[in-house]
Amino acid sequence: MQLRLLPSPALYSILTLGLALSGSLPTRGQGLYPDDASYRSAFRARCVEARETMARQTWTPGTDSRKRIYLGVVKLATGIEAATGLQYLEDAVADPMPVWGSFETYAFMDAVLRLGDKLPPALVEKIHTRLTASFTTDFGFTDNHMLQFRTARYLFGQTWPGGPALADGTTPGQSQRDAAAWIERWIDSTVTRGMYEYDSPNYHHIYLLCLASIHEYAKDENLRQKSWMMLQVLLADWATEYLAGAWVGSHSREKYDQVLHTREHTGAATQFGRLFFGGAPFRLDLAETYYMALGSIQAFECLPMLGRMATDRSQPYVLRELKAPRRGPGITYGEPTWKYTYIAPEFAVGSSWGDLTDVEHHRWDLTWVSPQDGATCFFINPSYSAQQLSRFFPTPLDLVRADIVRQRPYYADPHKWVEGSPHEDVWQHENAVIALYDIPAAEDRQAINGFFPHIIAEKREEAGWIFARADDVFFAVWTSVPGTWSQEKDHDRLTIVHPKTAVILEAVAAKDEKNFDAFCARMRANRPVFNERTLTVAYVTGRGHRIDFKHHGVRSVDGIAADLDHWPLFEGPWLNARRNTGIITLQYGTERVTLDFNTTTVRTETVPAATPAR
Repeated sequence: MQLRLLPSPALYSILTLGLALSGSLPTRGQGLYPDDASYRSAFRARCVEARETMARQTWTPGTDSRKRIYLGVVKLATGIEAATGLQYLEDAVADPMPVWGSFETYAFMDAVLRLGDKLPPALVEKIHTRLTASFTTDFGFTDNHMLQFRTARYLFGQTWPGGPALADGTTPGQSQRDAAAWIERWIDSTVTRGMYEYDSPNYHHIYLLCLASIHEYAKDENLRQKSWMMLQVLLADWATEYLAGAWVGSHSREKYDQVLHTREHTGAATQFGRLFFGGAPFRLDLAETYYMALGSIQAFECLPMLGRMATDRSQPYVLRELKAPRRGPGITYGEPTWKYTYIAPEFAVGSSWGDLTDVEHHRWDLTWVSPQDGATCFFINPSYSAQQLSRFFPTPLDLVRADIVRQRPYYADPHKWVEGSPHEDVWQHENAVIALYDIPAAEDRQAINGFFPHIIAEKREEAGWIFARADDVFFAVWTSVPGTWSQEKDHDRLTIVHPKTAVILEAVAAKDEKNFDAFCARMRANRPVFNERTLTVAYVTGRGHRIDFKHHGVRSVDGIAADLDHWPLFEGPWLNARRNTGIITLQYGTERVTLDFNTTTVRTETVPAATPAR
């Protein structure tokens, strides 16, 4: 059965009708949502709660100016403190900033369409003028900036096709056509090669907001439909790595002050996961949650099966993903990023390897479910290299480090907790991850730091192992050489100063062990073999799987080498796609939805239920 997607709400009525006729509308399900109606009802209630809460917030002069815009929009849209909301927008438009950036252009263009006659004509004309002057030749460096600019340009050209040329000399019509072509290319590239700025706790919501605006307002039916399909992919990717409100696994673009948090202060996108999937309380008082004002007004309804994917943690499963090759002025060939995540009801171990993202890369960790914040453990080489930065940024080699430190002062911190290192390589199988470090003598930062939060209830050191008990998880960390402990405010830092080092982490659910003593005894008897000269490690996991791994070399499990050339774009119990096909399959229970980006169509069908493999 093939459907040509229509704008919501007609889209959903037809999808629901098709599923009901085919007998695939679930009557029983797992997770928080036993049926489609329960998901939609809960999602809509969360949207109401979020927008009404945000509409009652205030903006303080001198703080983030973007918050003023989004609070102005939600106050006018809901009618809660509408006069204050209008004043916020008028003041923001009158702000002397000479040229709006991507965040302002997108937010104001959406506001014009969303608020309609709630905006005085004189204010709309001022916005029109400022947008015209702000569409310059600068589209930003990152994909979220580029998408915001293109979304604003597309909707601008559609709204005001006549009028003067934009600041870059293009007409509104030409700018709209160029923007539409770029958006389609971005979507096509993402669903064939993988996302570039992938799984970012700090920027993923920007993609959701922009695509939801396009789906809601674009007159081009093909672009609207592709945007709807892309939203399902972005949300399904998130849903499969959602664990009690946390986004687990490896991330690009995770900020230095977010990476150590698992419940709060985890990034601007975090509350969007809670909006779409539930299972965790909102914290709308935290920094940058103002984006939720627009997200809760848009109230984009994803396929209800995604809510079940996000909250069904009845048994462990493995995810494999592929992300796009890196790009930058100093990259002639960019490796992709290979990603692997093991998710159990109590914890997740996630990792990635391949080329680094440009900045703010969080490569691997253990995260566990806890009522306390900071439930994570990982290691990092806090690299600090002009050579590394010059691959991504055009600033001259002798100036690039100082330039980046001005923008991101944390980069110079020898104890920073985010940033991928070119000297680290990672390999994972199920609940065990291995990190190998080969740090050249010329590298400024010779240390490797491990993060152990104080919420760990018990910690022991025996025979090269560090054993930890925390909440409902036991985990063990083996280091090839000992380190030195330093006590910080909310964590202990293990610092290893040795250029060639191996770190192994393995985690288990406490319920799967007799007790902590038994876990420690079993792991203590396991002796990894690490060869510093060849930078190879051999390790037999607690489940009996032999892992062989060489730094930037062979990766095998039980004698079978990994086939990285055929690594899937997505692989797991519910989301699957092979690279370079443009076809992505979503399945939960007997309900399967196939998104074909080559023909821009969606197929729904009833199939035998799949069972997640441990």
